[in-house]
Amino acid sequence: MLILSFAFCSAQELTDKFKHKATYEMTWQIDSTDTESVQSETMIFFSGGGQSTFSSEGQHIGDSIQKAYKKLERTPQSFSEMRSKIPKTEFNYYITKDLASREVSYREEIVRDYYEYTEDFSNIDWRILPETKQIAGFAVQKAKTSYAGRHYTAWFTTEIPISDGPYKFNGLPGLIVRIADEKKFYVFELTGFKVLKDPVFDTQANEEYLETDKSSFLEIKEDYNANPIGAMEQTGISFQFEPGQKEKLEKERRARLKKENNPIELE
Repeated sequence: MLILSFAFCSAQELTDKFKHKATYEMTWQIDSTDTESVQSETMIFFSGGGQSTFSSEGQHIGDSIQKAYKKLERTPQSFSEMRSKIPKTEFNYYITKDLASREVSYREEIVRDYYEYTEDFSNIDWRILPETKQIAGFAVQKAKTSYAGRHYTAWFTTEIPISDGPYKFNGLPGLIVRIADEKKFYVFELTGFKVLKDPVFDTQANEEYLETDKSSFLEIKEDYNANPIGAMEQTGISFQFEPGQKEKLEKERRARLKKENNPIELE
């Protein structure tokens, strides 16, 4: 049963601006049976005032561009220009964390709606180990945890005293420099960290979200993935297909879904 409630949500009630930016290279294997299906993408993490946000760099840049163009006169030319500047990304979600309330929120746009569900931090339980080494110029220490059906090894540094990290991972005595599941299907590696000269606000503040729970969100997303054309048509988006084109696209989509069998969360 779907659980949805419409609410105007500020993505974060920021008491401070984001003062730190970390860049991670995310590497993942799309098809668990095909080692040639590995891809990578740059992800970014902003932190400040006990809060953080994590997304793909492409998603962050794309949203920033769209917000800038909203202030301009809307014409077919300006829309085409805007679309040409938006980078491609495989991930259109935002993950925000509030260390004070110990909550992590996941937000993603599906067709024209933004959905949000919230979890608490208690589902990530770390075991800190004595092993240490150097990664990316930082002294790091080893830790292990299990989350959503996968077992992870992380390396964190107390040289950056931010109890946070990429994706939903957090709660160690320093920033996570590297984290990977035991099969190396998902790997996040820190490639840059800096204190921002000009602190920034969350780009997702003041968006409207449909609040739901995790299981309901996954059901909505599964329905969309199974029939994206139908889902878009239900919102009023119309398409002009040549004879047989729609059937061809749907067949290609089903074949692609069979290969996309390795989500980061298994449960």
